Amino acid sequence: MKIFSGKKFEVHIDKVKLPNGYERELEFVKHRGSVVIIPKINNEIILIRQFRPVIDKWIYELPAGTIEEGEDPLNTANRELIEEIGYEAGKMKEIISFYASPGITTEYMRLYLAEDLRYVGAKPEPYEIIEPIRLSIEEAIKMIRERKIEDAKTIIGIFTLKELLE
Repeated sequence: MKIFSGKKFEVHIDKVKLPNGYERELEFVKHRGSVVIIPKINNEIILIRQFRPVIDKWIYELPAGTIEEGEDPLNTANRELIEEIGYEAGKMKEIISFYASPGITTEYMRLYLAEDLRYVGAKPEPYEIIEPIRLSIEEAIKMIRERKIEDAKTIIGIFTLKELLE
C-alpha cells in the first residue's frame, strides 16, 4: 500500500511473504533508480562538495542524480554531469551497478565513467549547493581513509575506478 508519493520516490507499507513462508509487514521506499558519474580528466577526478540538509552537513560526492520518469539512464548521466559540474562527456560508459540500500529502498544505482570531458558550464538546480573539486585518485582514496569522504556511492565509485586502472 502506497502511503506517500513524491517527485522522486514513493513510501510503501506492504505485507510480504518470505521464501521460508513467514509473512511480515515491510516499510520501504520505491525509487526509479539513479546514476553516479565518475568524471575523469587524465589522472584526476571531479567530486562535488554538496550541502545535504537531510544530514545537515557538507559532504564530498561524485555527481549523481535520479532517473526521470521514462528517461534512459545514460541520458540521466549526461544531464547530471552538465547540471552539477558543467562538463559534457565525449565518452560515457557504465562500469558497475548496485542497490543503494536494499533493506529499505528499491533504488538501483548505475555507475558511469565519463571521459573526454569538455567544459560547457554548470546548470545546478536552485536547491543544489554544489562546489566542484578536482583531485587525484590517490587524494580521493586518502580522503576516504581519513573519513572525509563518507558517501557510499562515492566510495564504491573511487575504489572501482582504482581497480579498473590497476
